[in-house]
Order: sequence, then structure tokens, then C-alpha cells
Amino acid sequence: LTPIDIAAFETAIPRLRDDVVVAGYPFGGVLTAPTLTFGQIADIRSLTGDDRLKRLSITPQPSDAGGPVLDQRGAVTGMLMPRDMSGAQVLPPDVNFAVNAEQIVALLGLQGVSTQSAEVADPVSPVALNRKATDMTVLVSCW
Repeated sequence: LTPIDIAAFETAIPRLRDDVVVAGYPFGGVLTAPTLTFGQIADIRSLTGDDRLKRLSITPQPSDAGGPVLDQRGAVTGMLMPRDMSGAQVLPPDVNFAVNAEQIVALLGLQGVSTQSAEVADPVSPVALNRKATDMTVLVSCW
């Protein structure tokens, strides 16, 4: 699978309540493009204070995990993590977490993969975000 576009990463610390979008495939490939789920940055760290994760106020589908979290300019600010359903606590459906782009860029660098930094730009329309997500997000399935 070769995407049309590549991700540009935004590693700066986001502001609280910044709007974000998760691009994922919640319908298991029935749709030919990713579905966008809109939300906000709730905190720049996890509930336990881990600054490698950010807390999102968003209600994605379980199969959206692994999808990019985009800011309003279309830059990747993180990757949606799967929900931890193994513990005794159950968080509200809109409490989700994303690995920060800084962590992704560092891991890719250790593997010898170069990344592109996001350029300063104005926010784009939801239609343009959808186009950006479609051009760089692919469905990966394991059998």
C-alpha cells in the first residue's frame, strides 16, 4: 500500500481544547476512505501524568486505534491508542489517549526512517482535512 501523501508531524506541545481529528477505518474496510472523528485535546498528559501521551476528549470506534490524530492544519500530532479494557476501571467513552508525535518521530528515527515536520499554516476546512487524511491513511489488516 502506497499512500498518495506522507504525514507531516507537529511535535510542539498543543494547547488545551485545541480541536483534533482521528482518521480511522471503523467499518473494517467497507468504506474506501478513512472516517474522521472530531474531538479536542483535554490534557497534554495522561491521567497518571505521563507526558508521552495526551488525553483526548473524543469518541472513536475501537478499530480507529492506530490511526493518526491530526490538528486543524492536517499535521499529525499523535497516534490514537487502543482503550485498556483489562482493568477494573472503565473510563467514560470520550476519554481516550494518543501517543505524542514526538515519541513517534523518535521511534522512527531509531529505525532509520526520516520524517517531515509540519510547516506553519492556517487551519483548513473539514473537507481539506478529509482529503489529507484520505491521502495519507491506509487500512492495515492482519490475518
